[in-house]
Amino acid sequence: MLKIKIKNNLFISITMFFISYSIIFAVPASPNLMEITQPDGAKFRAYLKGDEYFSWWESEKGLALYRNLESGYFEYAKISIIDQKEELVTTGVIFISGEEPAISNARISKKMKMNLGKIWKGKRKQARKKLQKNLEKQKQSRKQ
Repeated sequence: MLKIKIKNNLFISITMFFISYSIIFAVPASPNLMEITQPDGAKFRAYLKGDEYFSWWESEKGLALYRNLESGYFEYAKISIIDQKEELVTTGVIFISGEEPAISNARISKKMKMNLGKIWKGKRKQARKKLQKNLEKQKQSRKQ
């Protein structure tokens, strides 16, 4: 009986370790150029950047894009301060392939790349904290 309990606890511990290890390290987005179709049927090609915690799109010409989940359209993106944190948001201007953007800061500059990196790093940090809280809750529930 004691051997079975030890084996079960060991199995659970090892499983939890591998689950937490796989969650901490996110998988990067595919580096391939992808063809995207807008809801109106217009097509363009773009790169997906980031990972599960934070992602955005870049057009072939290096324009920052973000998908508006309400309309389904890919729009030009910009970085805004929301709740005292930098966030990538849509501008409301639909991306049309081959046209110059009406938004002057849509092109990804070195500064914008640094800011996207900070946002990305922050999102991963938040995910790790959330995971640690969940693991602590599980430990507490096992002790009871």
